[in-house]
Amino acid sequence: MDDRLKPFLGTWILDPDQSNYEQGAVPLGGSLTIAEKEGEIGFFMKTVEADGETYEANFSGIADGEDRPMPENPFADTLALTFESDRVLTSEAKRGGLTIMSARRELNSAEDRLTVYQTVHVLDSGSFTNEAVYVRAH
Repeated sequence: MDDRLKPFLGTWILDPDQSNYEQGAVPLGGSLTIAEKEGEIGFFMKTVEADGETYEANFSGIADGEDRPMPENPFADTLALTFESDRVLTSEAKRGGLTIMSARRELNSAEDRLTVYQTVHVLDSGSFTNEAVYVRAH
């Protein structure tokens, strides 16, 4: 396992009061679990939206910067995960070679707060960035 991944691992709880969304309403709550298995990083997200609906999304990849196929994803056909530094892990999802979504996950120096900047690129509408702030679950 890449040592840079260790501080990201675990379950993170969304802090809606510290989060800021350009697209849609800030969820009422949520969690993000990051796990590693045999070199692959898994992301397991759950949110309770402002309307009370619960949504779950999961994806996984290898943090080597390579565009890798995502055959079971209806929105993107490739995903690249990259460590920009010891505290920044990014992902870029593409469809037909065009970036449709990117996420920048930044750990604070105490490694107890994770900020995720997720940018969605929408044809004809521009780009929107949601800033989700998570605290480490204990």
